[in-house]
Amino acid sequence: MPAYVSMTFEYSRLELDYDNMKELLAYIKHAGLEFKGGVNGSEGQTIEEILDYNQKKLEADFVLGSGEDRANDYKQMLFGYEGFSEIRGYISNNYPADREYSFTLLFPEEEVLAEHGAYKTEAVAKMKNIASLLWILPKTRTVQTELETSDGILTEQEIKDGAAPSVCPLAIVSEKQFGHMDNSAYTDDHIYAGGVLIMPKDIKLV
Repeated sequence: MPAYVSMTFEYSRLELDYDNMKELLAYIKHAGLEFKGGVNGSEGQTIEEILDYNQKKLEADFVLGSGEDRANDYKQMLFGYEGFSEIRGYISNNYPADREYSFTLLFPEEEVLAEHGAYKTEAVAKMKNIASLLWILPKTRTVQTELETSDGILTEQEIKDGAAPSVCPLAIVSEKQFGHMDNSAYTDDHIYAGGVLIMPKDIKLV
């Protein structure tokens, strides 16, 4: 896959139970993401089979070891959504910190970014819609976006402690978190399920 813009949904392992991936599947469908197939050996599997496999990996607290065959890792998925050439989705355990796991969507960078650091208005609108609908999943802690060259997303605790979330081009935090942040650099849209969708005030859209 070429360079990408990532959108990561953060969850706590303390809330891990037997049906987390079934819940995620329901909200993937609710958000309008169309499953296109598996990746790297799981092309013939259904999304239910892939997420069931990932559920078992999460329950086992699996993290791919250094030098271990990537075939043993969590299985990835490909999605379609309103004109994006592809969106890749995957699970990461103990990311961004111990006792956390995440679901990440990768969008082709050339379909999101324009020249001179600007973002494409239509692409950002689509990303906002996906983020807002997946935010409703009750276990979601934060939604953060980053560029491939970024340093990674922050933990929920770091944001609670006053750090700025990764907002490239958007993030969603809870109303409570937003109230404790220095939010002067962001526009804010108070959405359903107690979320606040933020974007940089100086973002360039074309």
